[in-house]
Amino acid sequence: MPERFYLIDGTAFAYRSFFAIKGGLTDSMGRPTNAVYGFARVLLRILREEKPSHIVVVFDAKGGSFRNDMYADYKANRRETPEELLEQFPIIDQVLHAFSLPILRIEGVEADDVMGTLARRAEAAGINAVLVTGDKDLLQLVSDRVSVYDPMKGDSGVWYTPSDVQERFGVPPERVVDALGLMGDASDNVPGVSGIGEKTARKLLERYGSIEGVYEHLDDLKGKQRERLAQGKDMALLSRDLVTIRTDVEVPL
Repeated sequence: MPERFYLIDGTAFAYRSFFAIKGGLTDSMGRPTNAVYGFARVLLRILREEKPSHIVVVFDAKGGSFRNDMYADYKANRRETPEELLEQFPIIDQVLHAFSLPILRIEGVEADDVMGTLARRAEAAGINAVLVTGDKDLLQLVSDRVSVYDPMKGDSGVWYTPSDVQERFGVPPERVVDALGLMGDASDNVPGVSGIGEKTARKLLERYGSIEGVYEHLDDLKGKQRERLAQGKDMALLSRDLVTIRTDVEVPL
């Protein structure tokens, strides 16, 4: 069996488990464990069904990232993390330690950047990498050796290969950042161009290929669309920078 390096977006799955599983699950000390339970289910599914040769779980570190310096309102729309979830992260760490699985948290960057860096390292070494996440930003990294797997979507999970990304956005993976630059990403409070949604962004990129291509042909467009794009150029470029995942993080692994 070929080597496969699984990089798990720990923060995302802890959050998704916390909000997806209700019912007052607690341990013997009365601490909430719904996020722990959901996280453990995802982890066991990967270990049993996928049998990765290498695996690491990546979490966001405390504090902001360099993106907050670029744009003060980045993720400003998010609520404070519930205390009931915060107190479960140490328990999740204990679960991972029990499985002898490595955990990474690196200050100043996000889990996505750490995952992106390690995926590119694996790719360069001839190892297939699997990004286990539900975050569409990471689709920009998909290649012949890098895939995205969301085990919490659908009955049996969803996989994304280059052709799946092309079908989803109308552009190859490396142009996903252009799509998000135009349409924005509400989940991270990335603005994009006001009035340009996913369908319009897709049509523009299918025709012009990139944000630069769109603006080189701005005079070909008409009416409100042209006006919105002209007014939103700076935001489009900033938004693309915000969603671009770093692949050069210093990772001690």
